Amino acid sequence: MPHPTDDILHVLRQTWGHTQFRPLQEDIIRSVLAGQDTLALLPTGGGKSICFQVPALARPGLCLVVSPLIALMKDQVENLRKRGIKAEAVFSGMTHTEIDQTLDNCVYGPVKFLYVSPERLLTDMFRARVGKMKVSLLAVDEAHCLSQWGYDFRPPYLKIAELRELLPGVPCIALTATATEQVRQDIVEKLHFGATHRLFQQSFARPNLSYSVLSTEDKLKRLLEVVRGVGAEKTSIVYARTRRQTEDTAAFLQQHNVVAAAYHAGLPAEQRTRTQQDWMGNKTRCIVATNAFGMGIDKPDVRLVVHLDAPDNLEAYYQEAGRAGRDEKYAFAVLLSGPNDADELRRRTRQAYPPLDVVRRVYQALANFSRTAVGGGELVAFDFDLQQFAETYRLKALDAHNSLRTLAREGFVQLNEAVNNPARVHIPINHTDLYRFQVANQQHDQLIKSLLRFNGGELFAGFQRISENSLAQHLKLSVVDVRKMLLFLHRSGIIQYQPKHESPQALFTTPRFDADKLPLDQKRLLQAQELAVHKTESVIRYTAGGRCRQQLLLEYFGELDAPACGVCDFCLAKKKARQDAAPTPALREQLLKLLRTTPQTPREVLAHFVPGQAPAVTELLRELVERGELKYAPDGRLG
Repeated sequence: MPHPTDDILHVLRQTWGHTQFRPLQEDIIRSVLAGQDTLALLPTGGGKSICFQVPALARPGLCLVVSPLIALMKDQVENLRKRGIKAEAVFSGMTHTEIDQTLDNCVYGPVKFLYVSPERLLTDMFRARVGKMKVSLLAVDEAHCLSQWGYDFRPPYLKIAELRELLPGVPCIALTATATEQVRQDIVEKLHFGATHRLFQQSFARPNLSYSVLSTEDKLKRLLEVVRGVGAEKTSIVYARTRRQTEDTAAFLQQHNVVAAAYHAGLPAEQRTRTQQDWMGNKTRCIVATNAFGMGIDKPDVRLVVHLDAPDNLEAYYQEAGRAGRDEKYAFAVLLSGPNDADELRRRTRQAYPPLDVVRRVYQALANFSRTAVGGGELVAFDFDLQQFAETYRLKALDAHNSLRTLAREGFVQLNEAVNNPARVHIPINHTDLYRFQVANQQHDQLIKSLLRFNGGELFAGFQRISENSLAQHLKLSVVDVRKMLLFLHRSGIIQYQPKHESPQALFTTPRFDADKLPLDQKRLLQAQELAVHKTESVIRYTAGGRCRQQLLLEYFGELDAPACGVCDFCLAKKKARQDAAPTPALREQLLKLLRTTPQTPREVLAHFVPGQAPAVTELLRELVERGELKYAPDGRLG
């Protein structure tokens, strides 16, 4: 268990094994421990989670963490539990009973961290419990999500301000890796930060990261050259826009002897887990993924991140590219740019905002698909397959996708990628009643004993993961038979059993409206579209270049006086041009010999050399005149 005092370095050593903090981490933690509202802006890989986890462990009470992504929540909870720290999560897809049990554990048990998805914050069940919890800190992860000027606005995040009213005196720390000045102001305002709040901002510069944009008409061929150039044995991520593209690209790399694998949300959960583990363990060197991959994954030795297409905004690009070089060693972020990419990016931005009548039609189709009546369905998750949905209601898949994104931005629905939820079991009865059941039902005795052997008394305290496969092997039964027995025990009230689940899900975040009366804010949607167009043009300007790539990125985030990085493609090309143009002793001798033999004008001199030598010749002529080794004659000739 962590040290109970405010010795934050001791907590860091005991829990994470680190001997010192990264830049700004200690200052941020001290601010939180002093009870001040704190906004922490740290670049990708800057160690944001430490900034709220350490102060939470250094003081009594529970840390309430608001996080937007289920996969990210589950990953952080799992990492904390591995370190012996009690952590729980409440998110879409959990049953009423599971949520009830989890919140009870946070009120009465020794839970240190409760991760909550934003749409769950102000449900009646949560409001009734949160006041009973001994909350010492509120942490808002990915805080840019609460700003409509951000790149990933999520309306449920606006509920956090109301939550703060239920937690008087509890300090709040907001964390993000990507926020413009406008977004920073929005975060402070929307979270009702106190007048004495603190802002900590580390430069978004990554001195060890070389950004490049490579123009090409054959992206796969160019990708192979880049991967081989950095080293096919080095760890890399290639981001593709579509699932099909990830699979085709991974197959192409495999054909050319690169150990690569595809990763996207449409793959079975076990395959995704295995692919990720193989990459983390360096069995697979290159992972080709959609942007579903990478959040919360801490692999410091990624040497290369390649984007086959530009993301829709620079925030997403900075975050994804920033997964390279977290060990602070030299790494590369490469964007491949085709001749029509700018037009394609603009077209995608236009398509992302379908007409309101299409949005209403998709909303109605979703209500029909989920069999949700008007006034019902709030926060009730249901399995959702976009392709099946579009085909069932004769919608274009792209229209359905973009309409659902619009509905999500407006706060009416939420879509969750497939997340691997293993089977879970809780025993709600006491030991005595369980024993009586075992005596009276010998056919189920061995299964119950196996559950207790694998999971122990924790089964009585709350839901625990179980492996149906391990149970089947232990009992020498089929997995199908084990599931039937578990379902029987569930229906008998002996256990509460949640089968394994890994489908994408959707839910209505408000009671379902009549589609014709859905209160879509046309003015706000138009503003969102204009903002998206602005962000698209920023990406196109970055791709066009003409200046240091890192300077372009930093200016977008408000750092206006950053020096040139010296390692991006533009800086390196400029450096090479200077080196190529530098005068050499041989050139000096050649010029002096030429002009001492036949005086000539500078233009006549340049005619003796190839065009690429012109800068060096011009510079050397100027230097020789300044030194007095050459002089101009009245007719303008040098000799």
